[in-house]
Amino acid sequence: MPVTHRWLNFSLAVGSLALLAACDQKKFEILAPIPVEQLEVLGVQTPLKSVHFHDREGEGLLVLSRVDGQATDADSEQEVDKVVLKATLYGRASESEAFKPRWQIDQETTCPGLDLDVDFYTDVSDVTDLNKDGVAEVTVASHAFCGGGIDPHDISIELREGEAIYSISGQSQISPAGEEPIGGEREDSASLKNAPQVLREHMDAVWQQVYKRPWSEASQPADDDPDDEGE
Repeated sequence: MPVTHRWLNFSLAVGSLALLAACDQKKFEILAPIPVEQLEVLGVQTPLKSVHFHDREGEGLLVLSRVDGQATDADSEQEVDKVVLKATLYGRASESEAFKPRWQIDQETTCPGLDLDVDFYTDVSDVTDLNKDGVAEVTVASHAFCGGGIDPHDISIELREGEAIYSISGQSQISPAGEEPIGGEREDSASLKNAPQVLREHMDAVWQQVYKRPWSEASQPADDDPDDEGE
């Protein structure tokens, strides 16, 4: 084979490998979980969930955590319970580098001596690439409640893709037996209303999964004691 042909074939082969490598760089994939001890190096003591992934922006790590504590109420100057939910996205260009925060969502809830129920919906808080563009979408969903009875929870759902932020805020729906449902209202951000259809459908699906939690139906009244009937 002439030398020029061998050089041409070699050049084509190198070009093909470079093209494949570029495609791989744009590919989204979920990676093996990061060990808990490595998460502690990042300052996360009790992670609720972490998702390790790679997209065309590099290696990413979503960490959900919760910090319980006390705070001083500005009005009453009394100690109140406090919960801070943190969702942090870390990133790095290569394994030789340390993870650095790209963004963080802090949600603080205080409660003065009443029932306090705050947490992430970890089953729907996740990382995806729904529109197949190689850029990960990060979905974070949570609820918060401070009260003395069965009332709706405040719900927050946020999706971030690069610099874009889409959100839903609202209340859970409760359906007491024999009564009209309570709550269930939602408000979509202006950005979500104008988002690509696949992202709107995803956010709506997440809402449908969580807005009837944590109570979809109030507990039935306890039966009267049988002994009372004989009295």
